Amino acid sequence: MIRKSYRVLQTITTVDGTLYEGDMVHFQSEENNGDWRVKDTMGKIWYVKKQQVTDTPVRLSRKEKSND
Repeated sequence: MIRKSYRVLQTITTVDGTLYEGDMVHFQSEENNGDWRVKDTMGKIWYVKKQQVTDTPVRLSRKEKSND
């Protein structure tokens, strides 16, 4: 099974913790209500909207290019 990785676009805060902008998550499944079930690098399960993550290569790189 191939894991699809995504990068979080905006910080998501809940009563259970915080998923920070730029964190990597791995897609698990899509829920009936349209939310995505993803797992962070520590193994915690999060439910996010599809619009809150990206898989574009620039956003997935660990270090984005700085403006020269």
